[in-house]
Amino acid sequence: MKKKRFRGLFINAVLVLTLISLVPLVFIGIHLTRVNSRILQHEIFQKQQTIASRLTSLVHSYFTHTTQYFAVFIDLHTDFGGHASLNEQDLIYLQQKEPAAVYLGVLDTQGDPVFSVGESVFPDGDKAFLPQILHTCVRQREDYMGNAHFVQGRGWFIRFGFPIYEMLERKQVTGVLLVDLSLTDLGRLLSSAYPLEMEAIITSAMDQVVAYNGAPEGLVEAPSQELTQTAHDLQMQLGSKNTGEAKLSDGRRWLVATADVSVPDWKVYIAQPANLASKLLFESTIHSVGSVLRIILIMGLFILGVSYWVIVPISRPLERLRKAALRLREGDAIIRREDVEIPQNEIGDLAEVFVEMAEVLHFRRQELLYAQKQLSMSNLDLEKRVEERTRELKETTNELVKKERLAAIGQLAAIISHEIRNPLAVISNATRLIKMSVQSPEPRVVKQFSIIETEIKQANSIISEVLGYARSRDLILSLTDVSSYVHDILASYPFGSGIKVKEELASQPARIKIDTEEMKQALRNLIANAVESMQQQGTITVGTKVGRKVVCIYVADTGPGIPEDIRQKMFTPFFTTKARGTGLGLAVVGKALARHCGKMFITSEPGKGSCFQIYLRIYQKKGDTLYGTTDKNLSGGR
Repeated sequence: MKKKRFRGLFINAVLVLTLISLVPLVFIGIHLTRVNSRILQHEIFQKQQTIASRLTSLVHSYFTHTTQYFAVFIDLHTDFGGHASLNEQDLIYLQQKEPAAVYLGVLDTQGDPVFSVGESVFPDGDKAFLPQILHTCVRQREDYMGNAHFVQGRGWFIRFGFPIYEMLERKQVTGVLLVDLSLTDLGRLLSSAYPLEMEAIITSAMDQVVAYNGAPEGLVEAPSQELTQTAHDLQMQLGSKNTGEAKLSDGRRWLVATADVSVPDWKVYIAQPANLASKLLFESTIHSVGSVLRIILIMGLFILGVSYWVIVPISRPLERLRKAALRLREGDAIIRREDVEIPQNEIGDLAEVFVEMAEVLHFRRQELLYAQKQLSMSNLDLEKRVEERTRELKETTNELVKKERLAAIGQLAAIISHEIRNPLAVISNATRLIKMSVQSPEPRVVKQFSIIETEIKQANSIISEVLGYARSRDLILSLTDVSSYVHDILASYPFGSGIKVKEELASQPARIKIDTEEMKQALRNLIANAVESMQQQGTITVGTKVGRKVVCIYVADTGPGIPEDIRQKMFTPFFTTKARGTGLGLAVVGKALARHCGKMFITSEPGKGSCFQIYLRIYQKKGDTLYGTTDKNLSGGR
């Protein structure tokens, strides 16, 4: 009888625990299914919005880059084009650089054509576009962008208009540049960015379907009634919403995300079937059948174990306590009261002590880990400080070595000046005495005297160059008009008979604050290098150009040019390609520019010559008027 009663209690316990477990499990499963469906739909919308934003950014970037290219070309041409307005050569150059521009034309402010390049894709639509283009470009002084238009047999095009200014500062519009741009390149970009598993539709401001991911070249080859109806349905049902579900005219339901393109006024739609979330959820459920079966099996075993606990109230708590001790020994320091059973007996007292001991061990281990973390952070901070101090020490050492080298060069130069110039002076004096004492010397003797005098001058020049580079003195700054200063230097330079000198001095007055002697030596060195590169035969051009904040002094020659490998080393002290020379000429130039906070740019073409451009800041006081027009892209003479 007891055995049967025991078996009945065990079976009843199993049945009750099974019902108690399954009922909540069913409700929880239904709730999780609904939650997962909403989560999947939200993730789909997020993915669609991400793709729509990517396509929006691509379209916006393409049109922004294109309009900036033409606007920047007009701005640069206004200052440095060399002629009052754009000409046909400029349009040909633009079309070569931007093949997508199938037509380029210039209009006057009244809308009359001046000249053009290429064939317009809107031959009959000029009059329709013209009032809006003139209003935007001439009156509002803004860039014009028209709507996308499809031309049968040629594709999609957009017309742009850009105001042409006489001068950037005066903002006087003298004409309008018209550009008919093909959108073929945009289609190729969109083709590579379209999603594979979604529908992508791009519409213009006129609700025309311009692009579709089913199109071979990214753009719609011809307006389609089906696509137009689809875009209309999406627009009417979504309105201003970014995401939502839409029902099309053919009965299909789509999950749609939209994004607006500000430039131009286009709209991007990314769509997927509305039942996608339920399909994904169903597929994930099918794939997780094995997991569900494992959960049910574990639940059945748990129910059996709990039921059997009535029979073995002692062995099971001891077994779980043993397992917890093994976990603690293997390094799992977190032992909770839920990990062991604590009955109301001596085994429960033992479990209480064990849990308290595990908590103390866990606390001590956390303290140790915290201390290790603090020590690691301190070590990293110490290493960082050591690295910073090492770098500072290295920079200081390099600077000190550089100063010591320069000081050593100065001392050596002083010794050379004292020990060599005195014997040279004695040799020069002795040569003069011998020359005066000789009556009617022979021609070869006269030639030798001339050689001696020339070599003495050469030696003194070398000593002067070394002393000039090695010595450091404080700058003696003075205000100087740049054009007059350059003119005086050219007037005093001894050019040979084979050198033709061209002055291109700016008419605008501009003052610079410089050490006139040091900068004069630098300019004379540049002129000397230019004369030597032409071998005393050719044209040297020296001029100035005044900007808003800086002034440019340039020296150009018609020599053989400078190879790239020599250009990298030409400012290094004592580097020279000449048979005779110290290699300090350009080093002196670099030192002078560094002391005056100036900059130098070099352009050179093999066989055509070189141009050295020096940029110095204009000295201005409060109340001075602006010099020139701009200081952007100043170039001198080449």
